Amino acid sequence: MKFLLTMQICSLMSGECSQAMQRAMPLNSFHECIMAGHLNSMDVYQKLGPEYTNNDKTFIKFWCTESKTI
Repeated sequence: MKFLLTMQICSLMSGECSQAMQRAMPLNSFHECIMAGHLNSMDVYQKLGPEYTNNDKTFIKFWCTESKTI
């Protein structure tokens, strides 16, 4: 079974989220997918920086979906 990671960047200030982005490469397990979601989220926060994150009240949603066809 493979899993696909999907992520969205959201703002508490605007109440909106970006279009969901799906990772191109499938992951081998649910655990691997969840870990990738957390690690990718940390990378995004570092790229956005504390000023943007604090001002926009940015948060990241991510989820893993099972794919039987990959």
